[in-house]
Amino acid sequence: MQTKNYRKPLLQRYVVRILLMVPIYSGTSWAAIVSQRTALFLDPLRDIYEAFTIYTFLQLLINFLGGERSLIIMMHGRAPVSHPWPINLYFPKVDISDPHTFLAIKRGILQYAWLKPILSAATIILKLTGSYQEGYIGLSSGYLWIGLLYNASVTLSLYSLAMFWVCMAKDLRPFRPMPKFLCIKLIIFASYWQGFFLSILQFLGAIPSDVPGYTQDNLAAAIQDALICFEMPIFAVAHWYAFSWHDYADVSISAARMPVKYALRDAFGIRDLIEDTKRTLRGKEYDYRTFDSGDNVIAHEESVSRVARMMDGMRYERGGKAKYWIPKPPRAGSRTPLLSKDGTHRGGASEGRGQAHGYQAADPDGEVGMDAEDERLYTNARALEFGDWNVRDMSSCVFSS
Repeated sequence: MQTKNYRKPLLQRYVVRILLMVPIYSGTSWAAIVSQRTALFLDPLRDIYEAFTIYTFLQLLINFLGGERSLIIMMHGRAPVSHPWPINLYFPKVDISDPHTFLAIKRGILQYAWLKPILSAATIILKLTGSYQEGYIGLSSGYLWIGLLYNASVTLSLYSLAMFWVCMAKDLRPFRPMPKFLCIKLIIFASYWQGFFLSILQFLGAIPSDVPGYTQDNLAAAIQDALICFEMPIFAVAHWYAFSWHDYADVSISAARMPVKYALRDAFGIRDLIEDTKRTLRGKEYDYRTFDSGDNVIAHEESVSRVARMMDGMRYERGGKAKYWIPKPPRAGSRTPLLSKDGTHRGGASEGRGQAHGYQAADPDGEVGMDAEDERLYTNARALEFGDWNVRDMSSCVFSS
């Protein structure tokens, strides 16, 4: 039904991917119960898709708000959000209007999606070589070290997602985010805590080892898979409600949608994941100039980005009613000439100032008049013998001669 009413690809491609979580969990768990050999390869596949779902849910929330740039600009001027105690004693407040902070939160969420396939491949290799030793917590056990990395990674990912949720909860309210958030979090937590308690029971010897055809490890995994099979019908109904296709259907319009085959092709394509991963890992595009709103909104006084933006070249003028960016100087190379085409020194102050004024935002209250006192100070400064105005002319004469 989502693909038959595929009218908003930027949203529905992520909804379709999230809805696949229930049949993938159900199918892999049932197949693992039927064949223990198959469980060796299907359980990591299920875990990888779990990590992928966290990334997908983050992208869905971002696209609800119009994309990353729209989200960051919308948060500009708002007060940062504090971490819960005792984390707030060691970390500054979260300010999503700062592109670098947003990038840090995004990386904190997505590191689990990148690390989980590596841990799954390592788990398969260790199990095949007999070095995994599930339930054994000795220093030589691969189960211990992979478990530590997994727990640290998933904790950081879910905490980063929770902080993003806290910062954007008010803006996301029209999109019914709470049922969506609970569906994904409960599936992840259900599988995680069930596996955790079964490992404790196995360590304490509460899981029998005399069941025909099963070892303690295999029996604990089979119990986990059986519990997931019983839980997934409940989660299927929850997903049907939280990610309803009615949100995108319009009975009054019979067209304006993609055919089903093109909708499936768009939903199952991974090109957006690859490109977004490269952008997030590089992080070069997440700078203040790219994510500047162009209006006259001043960053909140508690925001660390207020000083950082000014260090990066942003300037306020007219009492904060307008702003502009100082143009970045061109990168000089071995072949860069010292003089411009008109014979003057490159990178003069007056030239840069003129370009900067061309970028300033318009005053919402109308055109701002020139300040007579400022003009008088500028006129007096130009008349000084060693003022900046004359220094530039003298430098030009020196280079010309």
